[in-house]
Amino acid sequence: MKIKKVIRREFLKTSALVGLGTLAGLKFPTRVIAASELRLLTWEGYAEDAWIKDFEQANGVTVTKTYVGSNDEYMAKLAAGGGDYDVVVIVSSLARRAIDAGFVENLDLSLIPNFEQLYPRLKTVDFISKDKRVFGAPTFLGIDPVTVNAEVIPKGNDFGILFDKKYAGKIGMWDDVITLGEVANWMGITDLWTMTDGQLEAVKQKLIQQKPLVRTYWSQPGEAMDLFKNKEIVASNSWSYVTKTLKAQGAPVRDFVPSPPIGWIDSHFIVKGTPNRETGHKFINHIISAESQGKIANITGYMPTNPSSKGYAKPETWQELGMDRVGEMLDQTKFWEDIPRRSRYLEVLNEVKAA
Repeated sequence: MKIKKVIRREFLKTSALVGLGTLAGLKFPTRVIAASELRLLTWEGYAEDAWIKDFEQANGVTVTKTYVGSNDEYMAKLAAGGGDYDVVVIVSSLARRAIDAGFVENLDLSLIPNFEQLYPRLKTVDFISKDKRVFGAPTFLGIDPVTVNAEVIPKGNDFGILFDKKYAGKIGMWDDVITLGEVANWMGITDLWTMTDGQLEAVKQKLIQQKPLVRTYWSQPGEAMDLFKNKEIVASNSWSYVTKTLKAQGAPVRDFVPSPPIGWIDSHFIVKGTPNRETGHKFINHIISAESQGKIANITGYMPTNPSSKGYAKPETWQELGMDRVGEMLDQTKFWEDIPRRSRYLEVLNEVKAA
């Protein structure tokens, strides 16, 4: 299994956002690749050996993984040349844009029989379909937690911990526009992804006031974990994967879900024009299988999208994730959605970091 790292570049974010309309429908150049290679654009933690190695061995394929540092970077990489990838993971807030821009192609569900095993609600979410055609397969499901050092902060489950002056210089924040939505949610704003200029300004000022408390903004989960392990931070808006991995390494951390909860769904898509379409479908069918989903839950701490994974997940993991109440959870959670003015959100986030 090969791994490539992508260095984050702010200008790529802008190019992705400005160019989506003009790039739609273009055919991307493709390089000649071996039939035994599947090129995957994904997040760190989404392509672990536990569920990748058996696919490689069963299909005689080497999965080449490229990790990105932000959701917007996915779109930038696809806009810059989708021919470099066969399969890509796209978050719910950007999936519709990827479909409309022609970056991905519809799935042949006859090649993905495990799709029928997914939770009914997830098979019908708007962002994976268009014109009655399905483009994405929901694979990872999660609720945005706050991770804290349990020795320093043994109690409390309020998002406001991230704004508590007693932790000055020890706060971490995720470098993503979703952070704006999380802060807005805490402030009582309801239209998280369609905020007005006035609401965005209020969020911006709140984050600027917080700046003296912030050690750094991080983009990769590995960065957040290092910050906690090195005791550079004691709290951060975070990912379940960060908390679970740190706990497995013996770090004294815990997490909690602020109320009301915010969540996300990441899905696998086939990049338009890939010469490895058949292998890509096999991979998607594999990663949403009950066995793979059980492994994903056990290792990452993310909620599986296939309920049959209960037979493969550890009982304590299933209980910890609250999977027996997943139906109720899906109804209550504010999921990440498309942000029509995403470029403005990015500007606000950059203005906060530059302040």
